[in-house]
Formats: sequence, structure tokens, C-alpha cells
Amino acid sequence: MLRIRPQLDYPLLAAICFLIAAGSISVWSASGFSEPILERHLARAVIAIGALIVLSAVPAKKLCDIAPPLFTLTVLLLLAVVIAGDATNGSKRWLALGPIRFQPSELVKVAVPMMAAWLIAKDPGAPTFKKIGLCLALTAMPAGLIVIQPDLDGAIFTVIYSLFVLFLGGMSWKIIASVIAIVATAIPVLWIFFMESYQKMRVTQFLNPESDPLGAGYQIIQSLVAIGSGGIRGKGYMNATQGQLGFIPESHTDFIFSTFAEEWGYFGSVALISTYLFIAGRTLWLASQSDSAYGRLVIGALAMSFMLYAFINMGMVSGLLPVMGSPLPFISYGGTAMITQGACFGIIMALAPRKRKAGTPFSAMGHAN
Repeated sequence: MLRIRPQLDYPLLAAICFLIAAGSISVWSASGFSEPILERHLARAVIAIGALIVLSAVPAKKLCDIAPPLFTLTVLLLLAVVIAGDATNGSKRWLALGPIRFQPSELVKVAVPMMAAWLIAKDPGAPTFKKIGLCLALTAMPAGLIVIQPDLDGAIFTVIYSLFVLFLGGMSWKIIASVIAIVATAIPVLWIFFMESYQKMRVTQFLNPESDPLGAGYQIIQSLVAIGSGGIRGKGYMNATQGQLGFIPESHTDFIFSTFAEEWGYFGSVALISTYLFIAGRTLWLASQSDSAYGRLVIGALAMSFMLYAFINMGMVSGLLPVMGSPLPFISYGGTAMITQGACFGIIMALAPRKRKAGTPFSAMGHAN
């Protein structure tokens, strides 16, 4: 049963609306002033805000109870993608249900942190080896199905979501160091047996994009040209040339930050990055104020995941990281990703601490740590 009134955190909502507004004008410019693209982007933004408002009204206890069925549904949808998904550019990542076409792997951003938090918060104390093993074993199910699509980046992110929850739950640094050592040891295995040729090319071109300036290194070189040409104050809105003239492929999706930086320059980029830092900081503060272990873990993990996506996107378009399929949250053109982010912040606001009458504390798992 939903509350009568949504439980909105207005500073967070204002910052999100700012990002959506900045993204909308950037999508309009980067797409070459395409009205259909802008209309679809705005429609998805409205749905994302609607999902945020609706989910913010869900009782926190209910959000805890639905974690296992939501995780099960996500795994089943990922399995359906493997069996009957729509193939695009050689990858099966989309599922069509009548007129609706969506990417089930986006649900992992919500389902995995919630499920991992549900497991960890059932009993007080730092995660035991048994809990850690169970959590990672469950995470391996959606991660494995995402690898099959194939989407190695998405599978890695899936594991990271669980690691965020385990870290926030108090996993010891010895175990964290062991996990890092295992990952480092597994890199050669991933390179030889799991990484596709295009993924290997992304890494090599990241190290030396000038080695193939008209091929694999073309996109990142043009992105750096766009960012650098923006200077301190930028060229001005709708005056970007790299994205509008087609020099940057995917200029309104994954590489939208390049167009934004070209138009608004250093000052605009700092304002955008500051907004992301504010959202992450505000959300982590809300997590620290929660009187429920489950609320702290979910809010904290979603905040860290949000900042991870922003960092990776801006890092890859500026040459600091290899190119990955990571949209800039609330800025890039895209449907499922934006709606999922709206849902994540609706859950954050629903689990955030709020004014209550004395003597009526909330504990999602029946205790407050």
C-alpha cells in the first residue's frame, strides 16, 4: 500500500532536474536539432521523474520485502533475453514485450544491491564468509547471463554492485585485499578467454589512440578535440562543431559530455561535475542518517553506483579510461537507463530518514544497527 504523499528529498530532486535540463538541451544540440530524438528523450525523462515520485511513496518495509522477488524476476528476464532477445550489433541485450522494448540488464542496478543488502542486513554484524559467499554466488547468476549477451562491462558492474554493499556492510579489509588480488590475477584469463576483439581494441586504443587515428582511435581523439576546443568559457550553446558535424559518433548518447564541454567549457564542466558530487554526497549523508541497516546499505550502494557511472563516462570521453558502454546519468539520450536511475532515486528517497512521531522508529529488517 502506497503512502498518500511521496517522501521527496527536494535538494536531491532539484539537482536531478538540473541534470535532466542540461541533458535535454545537450541532446537537442548534439543530435543536430532532431525533434524526434528530443521528444523521446523528454518523454523518458518524464517517466523517470514519475518513477521517482511513485517509488518514493512506497513504504520502506515493502521495499525490503520485495527484494527477493525483484531479484528473481530480473534473473528470469535476463534468461528470456538469452533465449528470445532482440539482437543489435551482434549482442542480445533487449527484450520486446509487445510495443515495449527494454534492456533487462538495467534492472540489475536496482535488484542486485537490494538483494545483497537483504542478505547482509538480516543479521547484525560484519558479513561472514558464508554471507559473502552466498552474496557473490547469487550475484554470479545475473552476471553470468549478462556475459552471455555478450556484455562483459555490464557483468563486471553487476559484481561491483554487490561489492559496494559488502563494503558498506563492514567486510574486512583483508577480504577486500584478497578480492583485489583475485581480480588482478584473473585479468589475463579475462583477456584471453572472455574479452571480445572489440573490447581488447578499446584497451589498446586507450593506451595509444594515435596508433590508429582514422580507425579505432578516431572517436576518442575527436572527443578530446571537442573538450579542448571548449576552452574556459565554451563556444556557446548550439555552437559545438565536433558533435553537430558528425565528427563524434554517438555524440548524443555515450559521448554527450564532449558536446557539453565544447559548448559550455571548463566552467560548465565544473558545474556539471559539482552537481554529480553534490548528489553523491547528499545521498551518502542520507545513508549515514538511516536507522535501518537495510536502508543504509541500499542507499549507500546506489549512491556509489551512480557516481561510478558518472566517473566512468566522463573518464572515458576525456581519455582517462578505456571506452565502455556507460551513459552519463540523466544526461545521455537513452530510455531504460534514465528510467532506472529515476527508480533508484525513488528508492533512495523512500528509504531515507524522515520525521516520525516519537517512539515509532523504522527498522526494515526488524532491528536498527
